Amino acid sequence: MGTQAEGLKAFWKLLMLTLVILASFTPPKVSPAPADPATMGVWTEPFGLGMFPVHSVLLNDGRVMMVSHQTSSSDTVVQAWDPATRRTTTLPTSSGRDFYCAGHSLLPDGRVLFSSGQVQETYPAKDGVRDTDVFDPASNTWKSGPLLSEARWYPTNVQLPGGETLIFGGQKNSSTPSKTVDLYDPAINRISRLPASATRKVGLYPRLHLMPDAKLLWTNSSSGVDTKTTTVFNPTSSSWSSVAAMNFGTRHTGSSVLLPGLSRVLVTGGYNSARGTTPTAEILDYSAPTPRWRYTSPMSNPRRDANAVVLPDGKVLVVGGGRGPGKYQSPVLVPELFDPSSETWTVMASQKAPRMYHSTAVLLPDGRVLSAGQDRGSYQLTGEVYSPPYLFRGPRPTATSAPSAMTYGESFSVSTPDATTIERVALVSPSSVTHSINFNQRYVELGFSEADGNLSVSAPRNSREAPPGDYMMFLVNRENVPSVATWVSVS
Repeated sequence: MGTQAEGLKAFWKLLMLTLVILASFTPPKVSPAPADPATMGVWTEPFGLGMFPVHSVLLNDGRVMMVSHQTSSSDTVVQAWDPATRRTTTLPTSSGRDFYCAGHSLLPDGRVLFSSGQVQETYPAKDGVRDTDVFDPASNTWKSGPLLSEARWYPTNVQLPGGETLIFGGQKNSSTPSKTVDLYDPAINRISRLPASATRKVGLYPRLHLMPDAKLLWTNSSSGVDTKTTTVFNPTSSSWSSVAAMNFGTRHTGSSVLLPGLSRVLVTGGYNSARGTTPTAEILDYSAPTPRWRYTSPMSNPRRDANAVVLPDGKVLVVGGGRGPGKYQSPVLVPELFDPSSETWTVMASQKAPRMYHSTAVLLPDGRVLSAGQDRGSYQLTGEVYSPPYLFRGPRPTATSAPSAMTYGESFSVSTPDATTIERVALVSPSSVTHSINFNQRYVELGFSEADGNLSVSAPRNSREAPPGDYMMFLVNRENVPSVATWVSVS
């Protein structure tokens, strides 16, 4: 018995020792396989900008103009960032006013029009101003423009086929909406108010798109208005007409994008008080006899305050935003790529910094995307640059010569050693972004043919397709790899 008991005791002792050893053993960590850049793209690490860009505008010299808000009249709040050097330079303003929450857009000659803004040093008050200012990137100088018909805060600038700019919406203060419509004519530097029939409450930063019939489609993906009805504004008659209702309803701070082809509009994400933040997306075909919104594939994540960027290959990158319900809650770090042909979404590589309220995203001439801002958190003074998958799928096509200007309806030649591989030639408007709206974002495909190692390219037929101004021209090959853009002025 004694021998048996001792043996059992030794067995249990050995078993306990074995369990202790096993419990203390930590298996080696196995790192996950790195994401394939040709499938998901690559982000840089966040880098310092010295400011958080509430507003970002791509200038026709390749720099990105960035604007923040003032807390004192001595603040430096306007800078230009150079993608080649990652350095910023100050763009001092002569007026000293606060451009925070202004509207902005490119003029036909490459200058930047800023409409309204905020009464200096009243943040977080919501008092608009009547001022306009014009920045000239060629000389880095500002000029004060004419006064708007009424004060505005959060307005939208829309360029017309004739080169004029219409200015819609916003509010005078927290209790008074701005309902009139102003027209700025850069040829004579004058602001005029449209007839009373144009007057309408369209909210804060109303999402408006110039359509090929020269009318403006308002998708209602803005704040300050609770209506799901999409309407069209006719600049010729200064009148509004109803088109269709979105299925989800109002999409506050959602994204609204005019897709390549210029007939379809995509709305994504946003929120409303009844249904919260949504991952859903809808498409309206404006060219249909009776346009109707229909659901398309949803995003993988619900998002509000995201930025949507049309890329050189015609796909749409949605960057940042958050699940909400608040402006800075539950950031979404993975961008998603929408393919307008298949109407499907693909999750891309994750960025490090949250980019929600007061963030911007800008397409750069080299085909990358700058994501920056959000005025809160440890990354608020930083930017990140995303290289989409197409930059990892082989050599890029090149244009050895291309015109710096084109006239509507003409044909012109582009020299390229890659002529036989080119599948698409496209003009992409320079980004002008704030509060999840990219003013006048536009992707115009050009007809072309290949002959003797050159491309014979057709310019846009008219200014309804491509309003006059500077565009980035990309050559895209069979692998959907784009060239570095060449700048071209269309008139």
